[in-house]
Amino acid sequence: MLMCSMNYVELLYKRSRMFYDYAIVAFERGNYDMTVFMCEQAAQLSLKAILLRILGFIPRVHGIRELLGSLSKALEGLGKAELSLNISRFVEGNREDLRSLEEAYTSSRYIARVYEREDALRSLKVVEKLFKLIEKVEGDVFPH
Repeated sequence: MLMCSMNYVELLYKRSRMFYDYAIVAFERGNYDMTVFMCEQAAQLSLKAILLRILGFIPRVHGIRELLGSLSKALEGLGKAELSLNISRFVEGNREDLRSLEEAYTSSRYIARVYEREDALRSLKVVEKLFKLIEKVEGDVFPH
């Protein structure tokens, strides 16, 4: 079934939130590898949703920092320099945690990497911050 882009945006946000909710369950069960992987998926899908809403398409990248860079550029193109700067500050302030999330994307498929409780906890926290940042972008770019 084909969807219009707004329905697809909503689906991406919904799936993003489901990945995050399941990441919490995995964390509570002590499954830290899956926690980090699901956090990466939650972050990636939420960024793709906002980019689709703003740009009308999803850039063909998977890296969270690349997606954040695309979002920053899109916001600058809309004359939202302060929001763009907020994105850059978020990346700078969370660089290690974002890099770790990106690693989870490939590690889950190709590398035998084991994540610890602290890794999983940091992943959950950075995704919470990302969700808040995206909410701020949504509210500023698409006021009700």
